[in-house]
Formats: sequence, C-alpha cells, structure tokens
Amino acid sequence: MKNSNFWEFFEAEAAPFLVHREETFKKLFSYLDSLRGPVRIIETGCTRLHGNWAGDGQSTVLFDKYINFRDGESTCMTVDISDRSVQECRRLVSQRTEVIQQDSVQFLSKIVKTYAEKNQTITLLYLDSFDVDMNYWQPSAIHHMKELAIAMRALKSDSLVVVDDCPATADFIPKENNAIQLFTPSRIGGKGRLVSEFADSVGATRLFAKYQAGWINMV
Repeated sequence: MKNSNFWEFFEAEAAPFLVHREETFKKLFSYLDSLRGPVRIIETGCTRLHGNWAGDGQSTVLFDKYINFRDGESTCMTVDISDRSVQECRRLVSQRTEVIQQDSVQFLSKIVKTYAEKNQTITLLYLDSFDVDMNYWQPSAIHHMKELAIAMRALKSDSLVVVDDCPATADFIPKENNAIQLFTPSRIGGKGRLVSEFADSVGATRLFAKYQAGWINMV
C-alpha cells in the first residue's frame, strides 16, 4: 500500500535535492510499500550533517519519516561509531528512530541475536558505515561485506539489502603493446563491490544499481 503522506514529503522536500540517489531511493521506498505489516530498518552509518541531501543522502531522516508515516509498529535503528555524527543525527530524527554509537559490526552481532530470540527479521538492511576511497575501495568493501555476513542470520528472502556509494566501475584488461581494453559489462564498485559479487554468487535478485544498489533473495 502506497504511503501517501510519506511520498508527499519525499517529492516536495527530498527528491529535488537527492541528485544521483533520487531514483534508487524511490525504488527502495516503493519496495517497502509493497510489503505487508510493520517494517524493521537497520542502518549502518547515520545521517551526519543537516541538509546534506546531495552529499550523504540524509538516509536516516528519510527512514525516520517513512516509519512515522507508515504505522505505529515499524522501527528504525541506526549505528555509527562517531559521537559527533550520532549527536547530530539524534537532533534530526524522532524518538521512533534509535541512534546507537558503536562499531557497526559489533552492533550487528548483538542485534541479530536479539532478533533471533524474538523470531524477528530485518526488512531493510542499509549499509553505509565506512567512507570509501574509490581509488582504494577494498577496506570499505570488506567492512560492508563483514556487516552483511553477520546480518545474514536476520534476513529472509524478501529482505532488501542496500549499499550506498557503489557506482558502477569498469575493469580494464591489458592487451598487446601495453594497450588497454574496456571489459564490459561494468560492475558495481565502491562500498558494494564485494557485496555485489556475493549477491551474484548466491543468485540474489538485483532490484536497482546506480549510485546505490539493492538486492532481495540474499538468503
């Protein structure tokens, strides 16, 4: 069911400023609208600067608005290791969203146990906790793969996994005389490169892939 109040907010106050994230956020929230019952959102890496729609996407603000407009049972939890980011985020969201200061991997290891005890699953897992250097993407990509590996125990087939900051990249392969040749098709890069490779290996369904990428059927 379409969350009309949320979409009014999104189109007026968010979409015009989201730039390269606009289309994929629309697909993300449209997918959540297609699901019945309350949603449980787990985010790693919280909103850290008021109004920085184009730079960071203000994802926590969007998730907070969504659960408040959806129903009284949906939840959002976000974790960040930075005290400054956590304090700023808490000022930007309602009490419905829980903002935790902790290492994301440690947090996820605890929350999946809690979910298991309550027989609950994550509806949306949004991974965005480790800044990425596009020229040296490995540390960030490894960190986000760790997060997914831990969270897998709390996912089900229709859980949506989204990674931010993972635009498509193209690999180059050497040819004779030191020339290069573009290898196509391009692959998801940045934070989501290893998550994407894992998703392909298990036959997950990719719902979108631009600056953000999202999958279902991870399990």
